[in-house]
Order: sequence, then structure tokens, then C-alpha cells
Amino acid sequence: MVRQVYYEDKNLERIIKYCEQDVITVAQIILRLRNEGLLREDEIFYV
Repeated sequence: MVRQVYYEDKNLERIIKYCEQDVITVAQIILRLRNEGLLREDEIFYV
């Protein structure tokens, strides 16, 4: 689906947001597995 969004829809912003969400999800999973507190919304910064 990334191919379509990039080459056909020309929507790089959508891909960026998708990847950012993946990174946040992985970070939350790692924190959960380590029995640490999850990131709060105000601790997440987008560039």
C-alpha cells in the first residue's frame, strides 16, 4: 500500500504519519515489556 500512496497518490505526509505511529507503538510495547510507564501524549513529539 505504501507504493500506491507514494507513487500514485503522491502523499508522502501520509507515509510519514504512518511510520511515526509505528515508532510510537513499538516504543510503547518495549516500555510495557520492561514494566515501565507508557509514554504520555505530552511526551511524544513529532518533527
